[in-house]
Amino acid sequence: MIALAIDHRNFTAAILDDGGDFISRVECPAPAGGYRDWLVAVCDLVAGLNGVSPHMHVAVAVPAIISGGNAEITPLANLAGADLRRDLQSALSREVFLTDFGAALTAFHAGISKTDKPLVALWIGSSCHGGLAANGGIVTGAHGAAVNWAHLQLPAPVPHELDGRPCWCGRNGCVETFLSTSGLEEDYERVTGDRLTAAQIATAASGNDIVAESVIQVFEDRLGRATATIISLIDPGTIILGGNTPMPERMCERVPRKWPGYVQIDRSNTRLTWCEAGHGALLRGAADLAAARRSG
Repeated sequence: MIALAIDHRNFTAAILDDGGDFISRVECPAPAGGYRDWLVAVCDLVAGLNGVSPHMHVAVAVPAIISGGNAEITPLANLAGADLRRDLQSALSREVFLTDFGAALTAFHAGISKTDKPLVALWIGSSCHGGLAANGGIVTGAHGAAVNWAHLQLPAPVPHELDGRPCWCGRNGCVETFLSTSGLEEDYERVTGDRLTAAQIATAASGNDIVAESVIQVFEDRLGRATATIISLIDPGTIILGGNTPMPERMCERVPRKWPGYVQIDRSNTRLTWCEAGHGALLRGAADLAAARRSG
């Protein structure tokens, strides 16, 4: 199986064997051009893989809501209005299966999880996505939008969080505008006037930078409120943080301390953990979902 992950900043491609191990893997920065340039970049990535055979199908993870087998709602402007599945099948001359980041991350962890309790996976990057596994399968919902947590309003906002932050979806004040890497970077810039990456802010906080530390603490509190809402609705056994979550070990330790103030009952049985596999989890999860669809 060939697997692809198309993100705001990077494209990644890999060949996986039947056991989910990587045989070959390559990546490149997202092209600066338009949609056609993106299709060319994907073709070049696949051509650069070692071990490609004519019978291989392609599983693609994209930051989008997948409806009718295609990417219908996405923060990637280059993909807006495009028939991505059709165009990739034409460009690659292969059958293509699309899945969203949340479902792919969830499928990866559901495959290695030993619990039968609901599992929620949250991808935090330039955009944010969620997925749900329950009753032995991935739950996508009636519109492919299950656990579309990023476009809820931020729970229990304080006055300065009601500043009408615009979101790419056309609404204001979505969770994603606060809990994405770009949201973190904008918070830091509002305070300091300087623009640092999320990784640089996390490094500064680890080095006892007071401003960076305060920005990270605010991020923790907001993530606590957002995940508490998910707990109240779904009551999962595990919540997975993936993507570029800043200081993930610290988040997993401190965020659950926020929950008692926002949930009704004792939630000590819900475990918050993080995914170290990065885009590799998206590739493996997308491949697993594509294989399940083909066999189904």
